[in-house]
Amino acid sequence: MITGIDVVFLHVQDPIMMAEWYRETLGVEMGFQTPDLHWQEFELDANRPPTRFGFDHVGGTVSSVEQQRVMISFGVKDIHQLIDNLEEKGVHFYGDPKIVDVGPTLFATTRDPEGNWLQFSQRK
Repeated sequence: MITGIDVVFLHVQDPIMMAEWYRETLGVEMGFQTPDLHWQEFELDANRPPTRFGFDHVGGTVSSVEQQRVMISFGVKDIHQLIDNLEEKGVHFYGDPKIVDVGPTLFATTRDPEGNWLQFSQRK
């Protein structure tokens, strides 16, 4: 029986650079790393059992599963403040308007350095 999501991860070409960007730009905390740094994992909420988010290094031959792209939507408390902070760090947001209102949620969309689409969502 499924009890929830254990981990969400992206297949990336440069896990070291990506982990640095997520730490420095988005301010997420590093949780666990393998010694070769091919797996780097973040803990996003210390107040509950942690949500885990990680990178899995892909090598030369890429499987069809590793070719799949995933959009991750990070929950935020103040989307306006987050966008201001990230734009100061050079992050570009897509769409006009940047913040989209879909009823119970506001969201904004960007890409990380390897082109993975990310969203930031604020529940109303």
